[in-house]
Amino acid sequence: MPGAKETKYMVLWRKFALAGLGVLCPEIMTVTAVGQWVRARRCVRKFNSDDLERELAKRQQPQREEAAEKPPADGGREKEIWTMEMAFFADMGGFRLRTRNQDSFPLDAQQLYHLVEQGYVTQPLFRPQLIDDKNKVDVLLRVIILCQISWFLVGVIGRWAQHLFVTTAELTTVSFILCSAVTAGFWWNKPADVVMAEIIHVDVDTEEILKNAGIPEEKWNDWKMTPLDFISREEWWWSKTWWAFLSVLRKMHFKFGSEGRPSDRIADTNQYPLGRRELYLVLVMTTVCFSVFFTAWNHDFPTWYEMVLWRASTVGLMWELYMCLVIFEILEVWNGLQRRSGSWRHQSSSPTVSNSPNPTTDHFPLRRSRLYRRIADAVGAVNKALDRVRNNSPDNDRALYVPLRVILPLYLLAILYSAFRAYIIIADIIELRSLPPSAYQSVNWQKFWPHIG
Repeated sequence: MPGAKETKYMVLWRKFALAGLGVLCPEIMTVTAVGQWVRARRCVRKFNSDDLERELAKRQQPQREEAAEKPPADGGREKEIWTMEMAFFADMGGFRLRTRNQDSFPLDAQQLYHLVEQGYVTQPLFRPQLIDDKNKVDVLLRVIILCQISWFLVGVIGRWAQHLFVTTAELTTVSFILCSAVTAGFWWNKPADVVMAEIIHVDVDTEEILKNAGIPEEKWNDWKMTPLDFISREEWWWSKTWWAFLSVLRKMHFKFGSEGRPSDRIADTNQYPLGRRELYLVLVMTTVCFSVFFTAWNHDFPTWYEMVLWRASTVGLMWELYMCLVIFEILEVWNGLQRRSGSWRHQSSSPTVSNSPNPTTDHFPLRRSRLYRRIADAVGAVNKALDRVRNNSPDNDRALYVPLRVILPLYLLAILYSAFRAYIIIADIIELRSLPPSAYQSVNWQKFWPHIG
């Protein structure tokens, strides 16, 4: 959802960057979609649970006793049944909170649940046909696109069955379709192209919300996105790494998040935590998508070098996928050990110079002083550079710190992944210079169904 201060050109550029990311790294979009779906499903269960009903009834009980009224059977409020569309709408920033002393900022579903549970906001939150009015998704258009994709897949299978030449570009398209179909499935209930958010006004100060939540006063300003980060912000190893990658892209003027404090919008590419089951589901789906490239293992490439590079790229992509799985398992064990002593800690060291006399250089005090100063400056510069590698966020957010033993291998994997992906795209293009005659032939469907035609 666009931010309140975004122009249409900023929105267009962001959509262009997001589309490019989906083409170059479709697996990233699948992980994003699965994480958002898991988060939305969790919020639906929370809003529809009996715990919320009991908490609200408990808060309304003193008011009923004071008014000496008999409590109504429905608990004194209208029951609102949440759906996945509602949860997606809330998680994409469909609601903005405006307090007495602060301008509006976006809310996610978990933050909205906290406000409802604590009595700051009352239900129902959704007016009739609210999402239908804001959602720009056309079901008929989706059906037409699904039919076109299905026909393309049937055509590729038909070419393979009749031993016609299938280009690597067609195989890459099949892999992209499979990955995008999974992403679209998890985003099926997500509203699209919503422009205006719903503003929620509360007659309290932001500090009062933090105080009632038990946040110490010295930490009231210790947040990154919004003052309500303490409710729903969850950083895990992949989200921290993803923030590091985005910081690199930001320097190239590809901005996916929102700058400023508080944030003006919720980023489309936020990476929410995945459980082991969801992560293995993504692993299986990505394995299927990468397996399509292996069907061209004995492909008739124009040159031998192109065949070797294609094989190396396909094997490299699959190897990187399972290397990420190994890293995940190692970090799960690491996180279990770190929970006892806190999160990842960065113990910075600064160079120190001893004032005790040194017999080997005591006769050259000026030379000793210059040498020590140069060494200290060099060590300090190296420490600063390593600090930027560990945490390259613009505001040096402490929650985004990643140890070198983790971030350096992931940077290497990212570079290799980009190289493998880039060659596959290049190979799809340069293969067009030398295609066999069967590549230009169409599928003869009468061989499958003689009565057609």
